Amino acid sequence: MNLAIEIALAHRLADAARDAIRPHFRQLVAAERKADLSPVTLADRGAEEAMRRILTAEVPQDGVHGEELGVTEGRSGRQWVLDPIDGTISFLAGRPIFGTLIALLVDGFPVLGVVDQPIAGERWLGAAGQPTTLNGQPARTRACRELA
Repeated sequence: MNLAIEIALAHRLADAARDAIRPHFRQLVAAERKADLSPVTLADRGAEEAMRRILTAEVPQDGVHGEELGVTEGRSGRQWVLDPIDGTISFLAGRPIFGTLIALLVDGFPVLGVVDQPIAGERWLGAAGQPTTLNGQPARTRACRELA
């Protein structure tokens, strides 16, 4: 499966979320509580809105399942899953250990995933049939038989 177009789109989504989040980091940002009592901020919503604008413009036939703005049904068999700030409590505390999560499901099967850390500038990408990358370079594990 060639996912080059989808990977490029996922990078644009992560860039848009990053641009929406960074101005709010370590600023006095109000938080509201969602029904599940988890916090949500203007940065969460702004990042998801930025990603949704791109998806609506480029792949309007695809569905979207967003952490903050709910589900938009599609008609292509493809669904983008968005969590604009995974770790909102860390974001609110000014700790840079939160990330934007983006996934693409095709007929319910995950084929692409991105974890972007907007402050650290690290971006992990996994795509079906391709090596996982960190900032565009193949990620590798340590060559050892045991963790010890």
